[in-house]
Amino acid sequence: MSTARPTDTQSLLSRLAGTQAFELELIERAALSPSLLKLVLRGAPADLGLEPGQDLMFAVPLEGGDGSFRRRYTVRRQDPTTGAVELWIHTAAGGPGTRWAVDTPIGSTIEAIGPRGKITLDAVADWHLFIGDLSFVSAAYAMAETIEAPGQALFVFEIDEDGDEVLPELDEGIGVTLCLLPRDGRAIDDPSGLFIGLKAIEFPEDVGHVYLGGELSVVAELRRALGARGLTKEQISAKSYYRAGASNAAHGEPKKDTQTPIAD
Repeated sequence: MSTARPTDTQSLLSRLAGTQAFELELIERAALSPSLLKLVLRGAPADLGLEPGQDLMFAVPLEGGDGSFRRRYTVRRQDPTTGAVELWIHTAAGGPGTRWAVDTPIGSTIEAIGPRGKITLDAVADWHLFIGDLSFVSAAYAMAETIEAPGQALFVFEIDEDGDEVLPELDEGIGVTLCLLPRDGRAIDDPSGLFIGLKAIEFPEDVGHVYLGGELSVVAELRRALGARGLTKEQISAKSYYRAGASNAAHGEPKKDTQTPIAD
Protein backbone atom coordinates (compact mmCIF):
# COMPACT_ATOMS: atom_id res chain seq x y z
CA MET A 1 0.00 0.00 0.00
CA SER A 2 1.16 3.50 -0.72
CA THR A 3 2.16 5.32 2.45
CA ALA A 4 2.21 8.74 0.81
CA ARG A 5 0.35 11.31 2.86
CA PRO A 6 -3.13 11.79 1.38
CA THR A 7 -4.37 15.21 0.37
CA ASP A 8 -5.87 16.99 3.36
CA THR A 9 -9.63 17.42 3.61
CA GLN A 10 -9.83 21.14 2.98
CA SER A 11 -7.65 20.90 -0.13
CA LEU A 12 -9.85 18.12 -1.48
CA LEU A 13 -13.03 20.09 -0.84
CA SER A 14 -11.60 23.12 -2.63
CA ARG A 15 -10.79 20.99 -5.70
CA LEU A 16 -13.91 18.81 -5.78
CA ALA A 17 -16.86 21.01 -6.63
CA GLY A 18 -20.17 20.04 -5.07
CA THR A 19 -18.70 17.83 -2.35
CA GLN A 20 -18.79 18.07 1.43
CA ALA A 21 -17.06 16.31 4.31
CA PHE A 22 -18.86 14.57 7.16
CA GLU A 23 -18.30 11.89 9.78
CA LEU A 24 -19.98 8.51 9.46
CA GLU A 25 -20.57 5.88 12.13
CA LEU A 26 -20.61 2.18 11.25
CA ILE A 27 -23.88 0.71 12.56
CA GLU A 28 -24.24 -2.57 10.66
CA ARG A 29 -22.12 -5.21 8.91
CA ALA A 30 -23.46 -8.30 7.14
CA ALA A 31 -22.18 -10.82 4.60
CA LEU A 32 -24.25 -10.75 1.40
CA SER A 33 -22.25 -13.55 -0.21
CA PRO A 34 -18.81 -15.17 0.14
CA SER A 35 -17.24 -12.17 -1.64
CA LEU A 36 -19.59 -9.26 -0.86
CA LEU A 37 -19.88 -7.44 2.45
CA LYS A 38 -22.62 -4.95 3.32
CA LEU A 39 -21.83 -1.99 5.57
CA VAL A 40 -24.38 0.55 6.79
CA LEU A 41 -23.14 3.90 8.11
CA ARG A 42 -25.13 6.80 9.54
CA GLY A 43 -24.30 10.48 9.63
CA ALA A 44 -24.52 11.51 5.96
CA PRO A 45 -26.77 14.45 5.12
CA ALA A 46 -30.12 13.24 3.80
CA ASP A 47 -29.91 15.95 1.10
CA LEU A 48 -26.42 14.91 -0.06
CA GLY A 49 -27.62 14.73 -3.67
CA LEU A 50 -26.10 11.34 -4.56
CA GLU A 51 -26.73 10.14 -8.10
CA PRO A 52 -26.96 6.36 -8.65
CA GLY A 53 -23.44 5.03 -9.26
CA GLN A 54 -21.64 7.77 -7.33
CA ASP A 55 -19.32 7.10 -4.41
CA LEU A 56 -17.86 8.54 -1.23
CA MET A 57 -14.15 8.98 -0.53
CA PHE A 58 -13.24 7.57 2.89
CA ALA A 59 -10.23 8.42 5.06
CA VAL A 60 -9.35 4.82 6.01
CA PRO A 61 -7.03 4.69 9.04
CA LEU A 62 -3.56 3.25 8.55
CA GLU A 63 -2.99 -0.12 10.17
CA GLY A 64 -0.79 0.12 13.24
CA GLY A 65 0.03 3.78 12.83
CA ASP A 66 -1.11 7.37 12.66
CA GLY A 67 -2.74 8.89 9.60
CA SER A 68 -5.03 7.57 6.90
CA PHE A 69 -5.32 6.84 3.19
CA ARG A 70 -8.20 7.48 0.80
CA ARG A 71 -10.46 4.81 -0.61
CA ARG A 72 -13.63 5.29 -2.69
CA TYR A 73 -16.69 3.10 -2.24
CA THR A 74 -19.88 3.30 -4.26
CA VAL A 75 -23.06 4.01 -2.33
CA ARG A 76 -25.42 1.11 -2.99
CA ARG A 77 -28.36 3.11 -1.64
CA GLN A 78 -29.12 5.93 0.78
CA ASP A 79 -32.07 6.13 3.16
CA PRO A 80 -33.95 9.29 2.08
CA THR A 81 -35.18 9.92 5.62
CA THR A 82 -32.19 9.22 7.86
CA GLY A 83 -29.38 9.71 5.32
CA ALA A 84 -27.79 6.37 6.27
CA VAL A 85 -25.69 4.94 3.43
CA GLU A 86 -25.26 1.30 2.45
CA LEU A 87 -22.05 0.04 0.85
CA TRP A 88 -21.39 -3.29 -0.86
CA ILE A 89 -17.67 -4.04 -0.65
CA HIS A 90 -15.91 -6.71 -2.73
CA THR A 91 -13.62 -8.53 -0.31
CA ALA A 92 -11.97 -11.15 -2.54
CA ALA A 93 -9.00 -8.99 -3.53
CA GLY A 94 -8.04 -8.29 0.08
CA GLY A 95 -5.91 -5.23 0.86
CA PRO A 96 -5.97 -2.69 3.68
CA GLY A 97 -9.30 -1.14 2.61
CA THR A 98 -10.93 -4.55 2.71
CA ARG A 99 -9.40 -5.31 6.10
CA TRP A 100 -10.86 -2.07 7.43
CA ALA A 101 -14.29 -3.03 6.09
CA VAL A 102 -14.07 -6.53 7.60
CA ASP A 103 -12.49 -5.72 10.97
CA THR A 104 -13.40 -2.19 12.07
CA PRO A 105 -15.66 -2.37 15.13
CA ILE A 106 -19.33 -1.43 15.02
CA GLY A 107 -19.58 2.11 16.35
CA SER A 108 -16.31 3.23 14.73
CA THR A 109 -16.36 6.55 12.92
CA ILE A 110 -14.71 7.58 9.66
CA GLU A 111 -14.52 10.75 7.58
CA ALA A 112 -16.18 10.72 4.16
CA ILE A 113 -16.16 13.22 1.29
CA GLY A 114 -18.73 13.24 -1.48
CA PRO A 115 -20.61 12.77 -3.59
CA ARG A 116 -17.93 11.69 -6.10
CA GLY A 117 -18.03 10.22 -9.60
CA LYS A 118 -19.02 11.23 -13.11
CA ILE A 119 -20.67 7.98 -14.23
CA THR A 120 -24.39 7.58 -13.71
CA LEU A 121 -27.30 6.24 -15.73
CA ASP A 122 -27.75 7.56 -19.28
CA ALA A 123 -31.37 8.67 -19.16
CA VAL A 124 -31.64 8.79 -22.98
CA ALA A 125 -30.66 5.16 -23.63
CA ASP A 126 -33.31 2.52 -24.34
CA TRP A 127 -31.16 -0.35 -23.04
CA HIS A 128 -28.30 -0.56 -20.56
CA LEU A 129 -25.54 -3.19 -20.42
CA PHE A 130 -23.43 -3.54 -17.26
CA ILE A 131 -20.19 -5.55 -17.48
CA GLY A 132 -17.57 -6.21 -14.82
CA ASP A 133 -16.64 -8.04 -11.66
CA LEU A 134 -18.07 -7.80 -8.16
CA SER A 135 -16.22 -4.55 -7.41
CA PHE A 136 -18.68 -2.94 -9.88
CA VAL A 137 -21.88 -4.67 -8.83
CA SER A 138 -22.91 -2.03 -6.27
CA ALA A 139 -22.69 0.81 -8.81
CA ALA A 140 -24.28 -1.28 -11.56
CA TYR A 141 -27.27 -2.30 -9.47
CA ALA A 142 -27.74 1.20 -8.07
CA MET A 143 -27.95 2.56 -11.63
CA ALA A 144 -30.03 -0.32 -13.00
CA GLU A 145 -32.68 0.06 -10.32
CA THR A 146 -33.47 3.56 -11.61
CA ILE A 147 -34.22 2.38 -15.16
CA GLU A 148 -37.79 3.22 -16.09
CA ALA A 149 -40.13 0.77 -17.84
CA PRO A 150 -40.10 -0.37 -20.59
CA GLY A 151 -36.30 -0.13 -20.51
CA GLN A 152 -33.93 -3.07 -20.69
CA ALA A 153 -31.13 -4.04 -18.30
CA LEU A 154 -28.43 -6.52 -19.33
CA PHE A 155 -25.73 -7.79 -16.98
CA VAL A 156 -22.49 -9.69 -17.62
CA PHE A 157 -20.66 -10.26 -14.34
CA GLU A 158 -17.80 -12.47 -13.25
CA ILE A 159 -18.33 -13.94 -9.77
CA ASP A 160 -15.62 -15.33 -7.54
CA GLU A 161 -17.37 -18.20 -5.74
CA ASP A 162 -20.59 -20.19 -5.57
CA GLY A 163 -23.05 -18.14 -3.58
CA ASP A 164 -21.97 -14.81 -5.10
CA GLU A 165 -25.14 -14.71 -7.24
CA VAL A 166 -26.59 -11.55 -5.67
CA LEU A 167 -29.39 -10.08 -7.80
CA PRO A 168 -30.68 -6.54 -8.38
CA GLU A 169 -34.19 -5.41 -7.39
CA LEU A 170 -35.70 -4.29 -10.68
CA ASP A 171 -39.14 -3.03 -11.62
CA GLU A 172 -41.35 -5.74 -13.10
CA GLY A 173 -41.66 -3.74 -16.33
CA ILE A 174 -37.91 -3.91 -17.04
CA GLY A 175 -36.60 -6.47 -19.50
CA VAL A 176 -33.68 -8.33 -17.88
CA THR A 177 -30.83 -10.42 -19.29
CA LEU A 178 -28.46 -11.75 -16.64
CA CYS A 179 -25.20 -13.63 -17.31
CA LEU A 180 -23.14 -14.59 -14.24
CA LEU A 181 -19.84 -16.27 -15.04
CA PRO A 182 -17.78 -18.25 -12.49
CA ARG A 183 -14.17 -17.06 -12.41
CA ASP A 184 -12.95 -20.69 -12.46
CA GLY A 185 -9.45 -19.83 -11.34
CA ARG A 186 -8.80 -17.06 -13.86
CA ALA A 187 -6.57 -14.21 -12.69
CA ILE A 188 -8.29 -10.94 -11.80
CA ASP A 189 -6.66 -9.26 -14.82
CA ASP A 190 -7.77 -11.99 -17.26
CA PRO A 191 -10.64 -10.65 -19.41
CA SER A 192 -11.41 -13.94 -21.18
CA GLY A 193 -14.39 -14.86 -19.01
CA LEU A 194 -16.11 -11.54 -19.55
CA PHE A 195 -15.31 -11.75 -23.28
CA ILE A 196 -17.27 -15.02 -23.38
CA GLY A 197 -20.23 -13.34 -21.70
CA LEU A 198 -20.05 -10.29 -23.93
CA LYS A 199 -19.91 -12.44 -27.05
CA ALA A 200 -23.11 -14.20 -25.94
CA ILE A 201 -25.00 -10.91 -25.58
CA GLU A 202 -26.91 -9.67 -28.60
CA PHE A 203 -27.33 -5.92 -28.42
CA PRO A 204 -30.99 -4.87 -28.50
CA GLU A 205 -32.27 -2.46 -31.11
CA ASP A 206 -32.60 1.28 -30.50
CA VAL A 207 -30.09 3.35 -28.50
CA GLY A 208 -27.98 1.65 -25.85
CA HIS A 209 -25.34 2.49 -23.30
CA VAL A 210 -22.68 0.21 -21.78
CA TYR A 211 -21.14 0.60 -18.33
CA LEU A 212 -17.83 -1.11 -17.46
CA GLY A 213 -16.24 -1.59 -14.05
CA GLY A 214 -13.50 -3.70 -12.49
CA GLU A 215 -9.76 -4.30 -12.85
CA LEU A 216 -8.03 -1.58 -14.85
CA SER A 217 -6.59 -3.64 -17.72
CA VAL A 218 -9.75 -5.74 -18.05
CA VAL A 219 -11.87 -2.60 -18.36
CA ALA A 220 -9.52 -1.29 -21.06
CA GLU A 221 -9.75 -4.54 -23.06
CA LEU A 222 -13.53 -4.61 -22.80
CA ARG A 223 -13.73 -1.02 -23.95
CA ARG A 224 -11.74 -1.87 -27.06
CA ALA A 225 -13.94 -4.92 -27.72
CA LEU A 226 -17.09 -2.82 -27.50
CA GLY A 227 -15.63 -0.33 -29.96
CA ALA A 228 -14.97 -3.20 -32.35
CA ARG A 229 -18.65 -4.10 -32.11
CA GLY A 230 -19.64 -0.66 -33.31
CA LEU A 231 -20.34 1.27 -30.12
CA THR A 232 -19.16 4.87 -30.03
CA LYS A 233 -17.12 6.26 -27.16
CA GLU A 234 -20.18 8.28 -26.12
CA GLN A 235 -22.04 4.99 -25.54
CA ILE A 236 -19.44 3.59 -23.15
CA SER A 237 -18.85 4.62 -19.53
CA ALA A 238 -15.77 2.96 -18.02
CA LYS A 239 -14.50 2.96 -14.46
CA SER A 240 -11.48 1.07 -13.12
CA TYR A 241 -11.67 0.25 -9.41
CA TYR A 242 -8.30 -1.40 -8.86
CA ARG A 243 -5.20 -2.68 -10.65
CA ALA A 244 -3.80 -6.21 -10.40
CA GLY A 245 -0.53 -6.37 -8.48
CA ALA A 246 -0.61 -2.78 -7.25
CA SER A 247 -2.31 -1.01 -4.36
CA ASN A 248 -4.42 1.99 -5.21
CA ALA A 249 -2.75 5.36 -4.81
CA ALA A 250 -3.15 7.37 -1.60
CA HIS A 251 -6.03 9.34 -3.19
CA GLY A 252 -7.98 6.09 -3.67
CA GLU A 253 -7.67 5.54 -7.43
CA PRO A 254 -5.70 2.77 -9.19
CA LYS A 255 -2.41 3.92 -10.65
CA LYS A 256 -2.68 4.39 -14.40
CA ASP A 257 -0.17 4.70 -17.22
CA THR A 258 -0.14 5.80 -20.82
CA GLN A 259 -0.61 2.23 -22.08
CA THR A 260 -3.91 1.80 -20.25
CA PRO A 261 -6.18 4.78 -20.99
CA ILE A 262 -9.24 4.67 -18.76
CA ALA A 263 -11.53 7.64 -18.20
CA ASP A 264 -13.98 7.98 -15.33
